[in-house]
Amino acid sequence: MPFILLGIVLFAGMALARWAQGRHASMMAKGSRANAPTAHNGAEIALLFLQSEGVEDVQVVEHNALVTDYFDPVRRRLFLHSSIAQGTTLSAWAVALHEAGHALQTGDSLGELKWRQSCIRMSRYLPTVAVLLITGLTLFRVLVPRMAILITAGVLLILLLLNLGSVPTELNANKRLRRFLEDHLQNHGQAHSRLNELLFCMAIREVGDLFSSPRYFFLSALPGTGKSRPG
Repeated sequence: MPFILLGIVLFAGMALARWAQGRHASMMAKGSRANAPTAHNGAEIALLFLQSEGVEDVQVVEHNALVTDYFDPVRRRLFLHSSIAQGTTLSAWAVALHEAGHALQTGDSLGELKWRQSCIRMSRYLPTVAVLLITGLTLFRVLVPRMAILITAGVLLILLLLNLGSVPTELNANKRLRRFLEDHLQNHGQAHSRLNELLFCMAIREVGDLFSSPRYFFLSALPGTGKSRPG
């Protein structure tokens, strides 16, 4: 019975993760075909938002790698892919603004942001590590197949719950954009509404990272692959 219950909960969680991944991909694709309502690219609108909040210590850096479009709270740098930094679409705005919103998460919120980033890294890399390790132990008959499946399912479920449990930190970053967007887009109601939808998709962007774990592991975690932390 515990095995069946674990399977049901894991299936439900994986279905939610897959939905979040698909929702983000489809909405961002639509947003990439819609022009931004004012003449600012992603980097410019992010800096404009930060300036409006009195934040002057954040540097925007173009970083074209597998792992990009994120805020580094230690070095106070906003790493954006060139297509986002120079983009003038609603999707480029959504990515840049959402990540800029994290720059306002200081104090207690900073600890939550760092925990959220840790959960994301675990979701990206640990599933592949766990599967490789458990598969090896099974091949060498250290684990029986049934136990291997149970352990794998347990690891995946824990990582999924940690990921989902820290999503409020992403929603909090969006909340910090509210006043700026209301002022900046007061004459662009439709664009404001669509941007809010895209910002929500940004908040759930990493929920499906578990499915992309092999890609992250083999393309950015192994020695000689692309660096996720630029210099």
